[in-house]
Amino acid sequence: MRKDPFNLIVTHFPGYDNYVVVREKLKKVLEDSRIVDTSQSVILLLVNDPYESVEKLRKSELSSSPVLRVIPVDAVTDVFVDRIRDAVHEIFRRKASPSETFKIKIDGRVYRRGEGEIERIHRSEAIDFIAKGLDNPVNLDEPDWLIYIKTLRMYRATELASITICRPSQIISFAPREEGGEEVEKEF
Repeated sequence: MRKDPFNLIVTHFPGYDNYVVVREKLKKVLEDSRIVDTSQSVILLLVNDPYESVEKLRKSELSSSPVLRVIPVDAVTDVFVDRIRDAVHEIFRRKASPSETFKIKIDGRVYRRGEGEIERIHRSEAIDFIAKGLDNPVNLDEPDWLIYIKTLRMYRATELASITICRPSQIISFAPREEGGEEVEKEF
């Protein structure tokens, strides 16, 4: 079985001080975690169970920290839409029942390989390509399952696509703070 390079993404407010606060919080709450890579406002981690880690972090009063999102990752692949589709279909068929609804969200750039060339494809075209062959109904407002694809660079060189197929509530996402207000968790 292939081991993915990371399985948890944590994003935070920009700045080194915010990174330090988030890193210390992660070390304290997730003893089994290992930081694999960091870039501006993004921390990639390897943990035993990403979904269990999300729940541990949810219970740890994250709202008082600079954390913006905590995203469990089911698979990591390259950024080519055919590879992403294959991984999505395999994971989705394993997790969802035929009557459950889904929504696909892509954050970043995905590409298509052609005859000796690589071209970036529009997000809507990539979503249509990935969704083709999934017979479940689509629900853009309140899906049972969120298929979230996030592209990012690892070690500032390798572009990868993380694939998350989860209930929308399984991603921690905080609304930005208003002046003098509290940060509140919102539906992703």
